Amino acid sequence: MNGYRAARTLFAAGGLLAASLFFRGAAGAGEALDRARGAAAQGSEAGAFDLAMEGLKKEPADTELFLCAVELLPENSPERAKTLAAAAWEMLRAMKEDYAWYLGACKALRLSGRSAEALSNCKKALELDPTVYPVYRELGLTYAAAGNPRKAAETLAQGVEISSSSYQAHYYLAKVLEKRGDSSRAAASYSSGLALARRASGPEADYYGALIKAGQKRTGAELTGAGKKKPKAKTPAPPPPGNKQLAAACLARFREEFLKDNLGTALAASDGCLKFAPADPLLAAERAPLLVRLGKYEEGVKEYERAASLYGGKDPAAALCRIKAAETWIKLGKSDKALAQYRLALKSDPKDMNALRGLAAAQEARSDSSGALETYETMLKLEPANEKARIRREELRSGTLTGAQMLEELKLRRAADLKKTDPLPEDLRLFKAIKAAEISGAVEYLKKRAPVFRSLVVERKAADGTKLLLTGEGYKAYVFHATREAVKFFEGQGIALREIFTLRTLSGAPVFDQGGKLTADGEELWRKSAPGTKSWLLVYEPVPASPEAVKAEKEIEAAKKNGYAEIYEPEYLWLLRATECPEDVMQDPPIKLLILNDGTRRRYLLCWVETGTCMNNVNNKLPSYIESYRGGNTELSDSKTSTAFFGTGGAKKIHFCEKGRIWSGEL
Repeated sequence: MNGYRAARTLFAAGGLLAASLFFRGAAGAGEALDRARGAAAQGSEAGAFDLAMEGLKKEPADTELFLCAVELLPENSPERAKTLAAAAWEMLRAMKEDYAWYLGACKALRLSGRSAEALSNCKKALELDPTVYPVYRELGLTYAAAGNPRKAAETLAQGVEISSSSYQAHYYLAKVLEKRGDSSRAAASYSSGLALARRASGPEADYYGALIKAGQKRTGAELTGAGKKKPKAKTPAPPPPGNKQLAAACLARFREEFLKDNLGTALAASDGCLKFAPADPLLAAERAPLLVRLGKYEEGVKEYERAASLYGGKDPAAALCRIKAAETWIKLGKSDKALAQYRLALKSDPKDMNALRGLAAAQEARSDSSGALETYETMLKLEPANEKARIRREELRSGTLTGAQMLEELKLRRAADLKKTDPLPEDLRLFKAIKAAEISGAVEYLKKRAPVFRSLVVERKAADGTKLLLTGEGYKAYVFHATREAVKFFEGQGIALREIFTLRTLSGAPVFDQGGKLTADGEELWRKSAPGTKSWLLVYEPVPASPEAVKAEKEIEAAKKNGYAEIYEPEYLWLLRATECPEDVMQDPPIKLLILNDGTRRRYLLCWVETGTCMNNVNNKLPSYIESYRGGNTELSDSKTSTAFFGTGGAKKIHFCEKGRIWSGEL
């Protein structure tokens, strides 16, 4: 019964009210199921969900109707998620061990942003019944919400395996693949789903068919349909006699103008060349960078893609064009399109290291750590001596460890008490410091300098051989030797000894601790420093502002001119509680509270000046809340704190926001 405790904690305040609704009179559950499915087929997920929940008032234990509600619950409706969670909790509290209730808790928690707890409930549902598709659907979508698109795709693919005739299964898999940037596989899944939907009948099949067609359009898939033949690509007509010579002369003129940096003339010349050689991949490949230099990025990237298609197949030149297209898409801020081009480049040349490096960087930019880890593994299979790929792979691996796993790693290294059960913040910092040192080669470094080296390391057997890890004492010995060399390095850079121990990193962190030893930040700075390149701050030098900080300050100054004033995080959090307004309501019109990030913390700006352009007859009430807080009036009654996010209290007292919306004056 532990699996649903997170749902119970999250929705305890609203649980009693929502649960009481389920036992009032309502339409029969079977009728409600038909009505809900009919409403969903018309495109109204929210309305369909409400109909399903209405039916559950009379038959709260109807698992088929409950699972229908789980599927229909809109992803952008946290209020409805509370009702679903309350229903799931009531059934679990009654000791009804059925996967359906855990699945409902899973989705509700996912919609509240608590992906880790959601995963726990989804996994419990999988344990109870690993043979039903809805479990794989919700578990896969929860992995995606938790930032693990690779695991999401794997799970949804398993769902397709056990429910291969379900067009819904193919649809959800295609959606996750599309979001991950894997357009070719997404298109294939959409096509499979559409074929199944067309063979089915009824409004639900029509509804999913429309969703799948929209997905096909986004991924560039061809709507072949049942019984229709896929249209063949037209073969370009052979050029007329003499065109080959004209094309060569035209290409020479185009290149000449391009080399002279006469970009406009070069473009006009290349346009003329297209008349003689429209299917020449070399011409397309050379026109593309010209278009990019002229600022015509969209045209340029399409020309790169056209050149790759003209080269076709397994041509390394096609891979190069795809890589250039991906780099251009990144400049345009279209990371999903860049991912697709990097993958197409690897289809043309699976061993292209530039494509693999680009793909890994794009995956990391999208927080797809598992996908990037997979790509680095591929790089190391092709180039086992690739040190950068190895280091990044190890950094990503250590970044995925939980606090409990880090503590176990410290115990293995004899750097933590074996009886300790919960890691402290200093334990996590120590593990990260030791791991960073190991990744950078600390074991080999220490091997050359410590006469009793074997006592400073511990062996770990792995599939790829035995590895040596630093013990706690080994890390101390490494820091001792590294400190001596760091002092010599800084002396060699002309820094006086009395100033060396006051050095800071560019972010302001001390390089040496009070005992004169390198800190973890200092060790990283020393390790990455190069003679002649200043990467530290003297005691009197200010910490340089980051680009994020500069950008944030400019935005704050502009906002103040429009009537905004900065408030601080405790004031902002108190304002949320006092008004009962969700964060999205605070940021949307008419309140328009601004939240910026300066690289180190969030900054909050509230419309304050009565004559400011930001002020209106709704947000003009909020400055008084902050003034009250600053005056020491911070007490809130229980009736206020029980309603904001997790349910409605017994005593009715109107707040600035009611039921997640700004109160309009109507009860």
